[in-house]
Amino acid sequence: MKIPAGRDSMNAEEIYSEILEQISRGVWTAGQQLPTERAFAERYGVSRPTISRVLNRLKAAGHITRAVGAGTFLTEVPAPTARAQRKSIGLFIPGLGRGEIFEPICAHIAELSNQHDIMLIWGSLPAGASRNPEQLVQAAERLVAQGVNGVFFQPVEREKGAEQQNRRITELFTGAGVKLVLLDSDFLPFPDRGPYDLVAIDNVGAGYELCRHFLVQGAQRVDFLWRPYTAGTCEQRLIGYREALVRAGIAPSPAWEHEGDASEPSFVARIIDGGARNIICVNDETASQVMRGLDDLGLSVPDDVRIAGFDDVKYAHLLRVPLTTMRQPCRALAEIAVRTMINRIDQPELPPAVLSVRAELCVRRSSRLGADAQATTVRAISIAGE
Repeated sequence: MKIPAGRDSMNAEEIYSEILEQISRGVWTAGQQLPTERAFAERYGVSRPTISRVLNRLKAAGHITRAVGAGTFLTEVPAPTARAQRKSIGLFIPGLGRGEIFEPICAHIAELSNQHDIMLIWGSLPAGASRNPEQLVQAAERLVAQGVNGVFFQPVEREKGAEQQNRRITELFTGAGVKLVLLDSDFLPFPDRGPYDLVAIDNVGAGYELCRHFLVQGAQRVDFLWRPYTAGTCEQRLIGYREALVRAGIAPSPAWEHEGDASEPSFVARIIDGGARNIICVNDETASQVMRGLDDLGLSVPDDVRIAGFDDVKYAHLLRVPLTTMRQPCRALAEIAVRTMINRIDQPELPPAVLSVRAELCVRRSSRLGADAQATTVRAISIAGE
């Protein structure tokens, strides 16, 4: 195999993921010798000990074999009889490509599937499929036709009629005997619960912790903002936000909770005119839109307005003012999801469970209140009247 020209240096985790992805694409055939440690080191611009650690990890996961003096070889494919009981699981993620969180979660699920000898099948979802119910159903039917034992399903959100679409899809899978593990949110509106396992972050706890972050800095008012048709996770985060206010002795006000399109300058101007100075957004995408709106209004973050979001997407720390956010632990979510799916297939009689993981608060400059910019002193900023 010809090794591509050198590239920028990568860390061990990135190298491991890239080699694993090449194995899954069939770059090498079963039993074929892989490049030497020296060749890999030159390719990725790292030391041979780093490559050695990566290859040893691939060996421990069963992807390759290594022999002193002989080299590194792709593991031989097991005989058909040994693969007869291999689990086949589908990934059905309508939100893939619209939100960055599901990309790393799916990548970790793919890695873990290899380790557990699971055949992972990605559901073919055309761009914008979540807006076309028939395309979604056809994609689900293709997974059923491939004989999958289970499916990881991220319910449709941000669309009118999402609940009806989700019901139709879950009924299709259930009717075919396919086990479901939901990712991120239930398919029913909160607080209703469907009959399926659910793996997600602790959204109530995340909302509480993010609101408390403002309160411990002296804020006496914190606003919460979300877009129409947002998933049920929004309501859970709202509950945590309200609880933080109550525990601080502050009565939550409906006037502090806002539903609307953050990309509309008039919406951002309206909530600022209403007195919002410390704003929690339902996710990082919404937070970045609010920050752009504040720029258009000539307002400074964090001097005039403080802001925070959820997810910790890739660009959150790259914004002009790095964004405070609740980080989704993607690897932990993937690990729990895979274990849950295996248990569900092996023990279908188990009652459905909700498995939550704590999100991590990442404090950055967007939410920091300066010594002379405490929320107890509300600046007189009038937008609508200007």
